[in-house]
Amino acid sequence: MKYFYIILLLCLFSCNQDKHIKKYSIPKLKKVDKSNLFSEDKVKKSFNWLVPENWNEGIKSSMRLASYSIPYNDKVADVSITNFSGDGGGLLQNINRWRKQLGLKDITNENLEEMIEVKESKLGNYKYIKIINKENKDTAFLCSIIQIDNSTIFVKLNSTIEGIKILENEFINFCSSFY
Repeated sequence: MKYFYIILLLCLFSCNQDKHIKKYSIPKLKKVDKSNLFSEDKVKKSFNWLVPENWNEGIKSSMRLASYSIPYNDKVADVSITNFSGDGGGLLQNINRWRKQLGLKDITNENLEEMIEVKESKLGNYKYIKIINKENKDTAFLCSIIQIDNSTIFVKLNSTIEGIKILENEFINFCSSFY
């Protein structure tokens, strides 16, 4: 009997004063032209790189074109490669974002020049930046920014300060291998 009242209440409250049948139509989904979408294959056709033998493929993510784990001593450093359209948010903004990740204060355009070294690859010159917070020995960054056509490639090595010292030349050689 209890279920009868529940069903009766549902029927009463689900009806409205309008006794006409209502018809709803939902537009069909459009097919997406996938030729314009981002694809790792498309990006890799415009540039490539040479991976050192001791580097292992790292954990992939939706943001990264590639990831590598680099063993050194008893630790592992992480390398990420990303590619963004245009200038990827701007040189100063990216450097300040990385500095914040290490607990450092922002820099201004006036200080930008002293942080950047220019290196060469077959894709052209690229900017090389070392970011270290001496108060935090557990995390430091080596970064390179390579501008090509209408996009920017970011390569970032995340390691300890000790790892940065050990892997710096290997990282520069890797970034210089882009073609």
